[in-house]
Amino acid sequence: MLFLKLRSFGESRTSPVRIIILAVIFVLVLVAFVGRLLSLQVANSEYYKERALPKNQVTLLVEASRGEIVDRNGAKLVINRGISNIRLNRSLLPRGRENEIILELIRFFDQNGVVIEDKMPAELVVPYRFVEPQDNASKNMLKVFLRNTKFDEQSLYGTGLYDKLYERYKIADTVAKSASSNEIRRLIGIRYALEGSDFSRDYPYTILEDASVEVVSMLSERSHTLPGVEVFIENSRYYPGGSLAAHILGRTGPIYADELEKYTSLGYSMDEIVGKDGAEYAFESYLRGVDGYKIIEYSSDGEDIIDQNLSENYPPEYGKTVSLTISSGMQAAAEKALKETIDSINIENIRNGNPVRASGAVVVTGCNNGAVYASASYPTYDQNTYRETISDMLTDNRQPLLNRAINGRYPPGSTFKIATAIAALSEGIIDENTRIYDSGVYREYDDYQPHCWYFDKYGYPHGWQNVVDAIKNSCNYYFFEVGRLLGTEALNSYAKRLGLGEKTGIETGEDSGILAGPEYRASVGKTWVPGDLIQSAIGQSDNLFTPVQLASFISTVVNGGTRYEVHLLKSVNDFATGEIIEEKQPKVLDEIDISEHDLDLVKRGMKSVVEDGTAASVFVGYPHSVGGKTGTAQKGFGTDNAIFAGFAPYEEPEIVVSVVIDSGEHSYTATRVAKGVFDYYFENIDEFAE
Repeated sequence: MLFLKLRSFGESRTSPVRIIILAVIFVLVLVAFVGRLLSLQVANSEYYKERALPKNQVTLLVEASRGEIVDRNGAKLVINRGISNIRLNRSLLPRGRENEIILELIRFFDQNGVVIEDKMPAELVVPYRFVEPQDNASKNMLKVFLRNTKFDEQSLYGTGLYDKLYERYKIADTVAKSASSNEIRRLIGIRYALEGSDFSRDYPYTILEDASVEVVSMLSERSHTLPGVEVFIENSRYYPGGSLAAHILGRTGPIYADELEKYTSLGYSMDEIVGKDGAEYAFESYLRGVDGYKIIEYSSDGEDIIDQNLSENYPPEYGKTVSLTISSGMQAAAEKALKETIDSINIENIRNGNPVRASGAVVVTGCNNGAVYASASYPTYDQNTYRETISDMLTDNRQPLLNRAINGRYPPGSTFKIATAIAALSEGIIDENTRIYDSGVYREYDDYQPHCWYFDKYGYPHGWQNVVDAIKNSCNYYFFEVGRLLGTEALNSYAKRLGLGEKTGIETGEDSGILAGPEYRASVGKTWVPGDLIQSAIGQSDNLFTPVQLASFISTVVNGGTRYEVHLLKSVNDFATGEIIEEKQPKVLDEIDISEHDLDLVKRGMKSVVEDGTAASVFVGYPHSVGGKTGTAQKGFGTDNAIFAGFAPYEEPEIVVSVVIDSGEHSYTATRVAKGVFDYYFENIDEFAE
């Protein structure tokens, strides 16, 4: 059993010493307590006041810059330029006060003469009936709006949309008495746009792009009355060269409705800007940056930022720098030569009352790597004024937006004779000693007897021709006979392997062209006849190729039979350090065996074209040795096309130039453009040494 011994209250055995010790301890504790209290209330009062307030955290999106595009030498072709955008931030916009603040913002814009775009598909005047969206951006916004609101689109017709949103946004309970009907309509339009763009803490809504300095300054003075409205410095694409390489570089724009599923599956938000065509589209995966976020912790009164460097912050990942194979200098030279030539043709046509307007393209590639050094299409446009001029360009029958270098299909004319010559030499149909007599009229067929162009122009024939002579003189008769002896199957087999009627592989996408033959003719419900064979052998019939295909074709011939994939990408580099992340290597698409002897014959013919033949007038006294082939192609209507395809230097070719001028009439017009490119090359030859 446990017993507890309790001391009687009446007993006292405490000594005076013990009492003194306890008293001292009590006094020391009291002093410490008072000191701590004074510290809390006086010395560190601000510190603890801040910590005592309730805290809020706001997650802000940190936009990642899109990568830059540079040329082969590092010259900037596309950069980012900061612009001031005014936007609504859900994290800072007080809930329940949306109507009040948006109304205040509308009035601010009105006072300062700023017009903002209304994106709601409804009339701007009473009774505000629904209007079916026409453009991609509007269709996309409606699609997202319907998803977020669960509204049935049929219910929006008539005044349904306006009526539903008037009730949804509680207009009657908030601003109905203080706002005009026009202000209410615009307020509802903004709120519609917010729901149609997934407005949230993660996705602010830009209400005005590229605001002026004056507007930004005045807005900052009224920021206390407009919580949730902020000025955000955003990167906008800027093209230092204006129209330089416009079709190559392409443009950026919003995600269209038919692209939404694709991009959202890749992690894009619906309001992101993406590449729409050209290099901006082809290299989107490299150029796109990944947005980061920043968490700001502030007190509940909204005045004191406590911390904006939290460990949870996620920095943005900037887009990569894309280096192209393009030479800015050669690109400028090609564009200048093309523009001057076409403008002179059109001026002459206007003077003569001719309504035809010429257009065209030039492509320059490396013979031994497939790299594009220049690619120009004319007419063209200025990238920096695209938005302001798009309406006019869409109605311009000269089609300045068309990239003729990769999507323009043209008869190759006599440049195709090079393919016919290679095929016939390789198959043993002809050799250097084979001579064919051009009598002016080809009489192999009773019902079809075409003439050589020379006979029609001068009244007498070329006479005896070997393959070098026939290339130099562009003798139709010679190639009629060679084509007949070859046959369609053999001719087209070589043409395909040389790259005609085949895609080149260029990253921006391209037209595949048409290689004339029974297969194509059957696909359009028509019959291939013997006369078509001899016409196809001189580049007529159904043959249609792009300028980039012509460049690939001539490259394959003069390098000895290796067909390289045509490419624009040189390398992908880190945005900050410049370190190479990925470097493009030449890719072989096909190899065709062209003997050195046969190649020499064809090259000699092409050299003769420039020195003594159909291109000689342009290259009189030229100090450099080059080769080429002219062409004048009939279109079946209007003025003939002018074509030139050539290479330089003659001994060890490094570059190929192909030029097509639609309605150029005479081949020398295309040849002049090529000469301008050759001039730049020889003046800057070290730039292209591989």
